[in-house]
Amino acid sequence: MINETLARRAKENMSFGDYKQGSATAEFNAEIERVKALIEKAKTKVSPEAQERLDGLLSSYTRNYANWINKRNANGAGHVSVMIAGPANYNMRAHEKYLNRERKIWEEYEQFKNIEWKIQSIINGDKVIRSDDKNAVEKIKAKIESLQGTPDPYGNKSAEIRRLKGRLLELAPEEFAEQQANISINEAKTYTEIVTLWETGRIKNYGDDRYYFELPLIFTDGKRKYKEWLQVEVDESGENMQRFNLKNMETESIPLIDERKYSLIISKISGSGNKAVIYQHLKNLSPEVQAKKATAEEAEKNGTAETVTINGESAKVVRNKEVMRLQLIFDGKPETKTREILKSNGFRWAPSNTAWQRLLNNNAQNGH
Repeated sequence: MINETLARRAKENMSFGDYKQGSATAEFNAEIERVKALIEKAKTKVSPEAQERLDGLLSSYTRNYANWINKRNANGAGHVSVMIAGPANYNMRAHEKYLNRERKIWEEYEQFKNIEWKIQSIINGDKVIRSDDKNAVEKIKAKIESLQGTPDPYGNKSAEIRRLKGRLLELAPEEFAEQQANISINEAKTYTEIVTLWETGRIKNYGDDRYYFELPLIFTDGKRKYKEWLQVEVDESGENMQRFNLKNMETESIPLIDERKYSLIISKISGSGNKAVIYQHLKNLSPEVQAKKATAEEAEKNGTAETVTINGESAKVVRNKEVMRLQLIFDGKPETKTREILKSNGFRWAPSNTAWQRLLNNNAQNGH
């Protein structure tokens, strides 16, 4: 792997000392053995997936380090130092070129030399549960279980559990099926029942001809209850929501259609942890989400491709659960405006899949 001929010439061009055959290879082997020992130690601390990444790191470092040594020796083998050649008629132009090449070679070394830092990054990264890990759901559940029932005087673990439950909801909503079956608002469970709750509210006038619709709400998942208070400024009839438009600097009236009433009610429970479970379940009851779900199921049943139109361009929708990505496949390269829309919504071009894609989660599926 190490070119001993180049190593010998480089030594002879820079020194009067004799080159010991095999010394460059021995130096290379010593460094690789040092790194190998670090990696073997690191592999005892990480998962099998991270162990594979460490093996890949060792392979990459071995290859890069050998190439770098040969490249540096090649540069030295092609130029004789002033000490060996002597100062008379010494070619300074050739010497400057040698120094420029040497500088670039050392810059390359800077890109891969920090092997200890890269090893530690893999160790630290193994503690992070990535959404596209094939065992992500099991890892999240195990971490939640390890955090539950342990002392938590400052509430940090409770906050972490809520965050983890939010991620679990995105990756495996079926894990919350039992909890979602008991979700209700003021004992109402269906979309129609929840919209009808609006009729139980009241309109109050607080002076200055300003009217507010008020509705007390109790959200529950069968175990916990969350008391919330909905208050919306409306007109005297209560049929229109009043909202100040900063752009036009005037108050505008927005009709309170069923979809808006429903959205205003369920928005009071948005949050993390159990609240996120409740909110996502209620959001999925809306006609818009149900229609998207029905379209996707029908397309899958009939073997036809689900499509979406963006900026007038159609794309095939693929929910790739194997790599946990929502993918959009166009017939050709989308127009500039279309690409800007895709990027602003979290999509990135993946050449390996010839698709625009983003993480497959509830936000992606409900908002594409």
